[in-house]
Amino acid sequence: MSKIEEKKFPEVFVGENGKKGVKNLEGSIIVPANYDEIAYTYGRMVPKDYPYVAVRDGKMGLVVPDGKGSELTAFVYDNIDMFSSMPYGWLWFQKEGSKQFGIMTIDGKEVMPCKLDSYGAGGQTLYLCSGDRHGLLQTGIGVLLDTIYDDIEVEDPDSPIIFTLNGEKGYVRSTDGKFYPQSLSETMSEDEWEEILDECICDQYDNN
Repeated sequence: MSKIEEKKFPEVFVGENGKKGVKNLEGSIIVPANYDEIAYTYGRMVPKDYPYVAVRDGKMGLVVPDGKGSELTAFVYDNIDMFSSMPYGWLWFQKEGSKQFGIMTIDGKEVMPCKLDSYGAGGQTLYLCSGDRHGLLQTGIGVLLDTIYDDIEVEDPDSPIIFTLNGEKGYVRSTDGKFYPQSLSETMSEDEWEEILDECICDQYDNN
């Protein structure tokens, strides 16, 4: 629970029952004092309606700052935390004693089970590893690709990411997650192929 301790902020208060909750800057209670520990999911510079990570009976869950203590998740998690690159809207979790981790959205929806061993960050992209398989979370456009790829390579941050699937290199279109092998370009016109590449996942995206 050390990460919970590191993330405490002054708004956290202790109630008469010895449990912890959260008050806003005006002093109103936005999370009732029902929890053993409580912390921000990211930090102070996030939307005020973002949930909090709370601890009850040794397990973690997400709580909404609505003044009522509405709980987004069951309290079944061994850990819930942000990724080191802080992509808002996504969290990693562990449960049931797993040493691997999964991914959930900020509203508590599990989108990948606890099967990941590690991740690396580049631009707006998290590169996911499960054993010798690779996947990807593109936080800029909200695309999550399962760990089914042999390899994932970035040659140029502004060019499509190269995926290897069953020994064949290609690209993945962001609109539907479909894999397009490089060999397909031989059967298409240059304009048709360029149109596909323009929609494929890159390491970086312009948010403007």
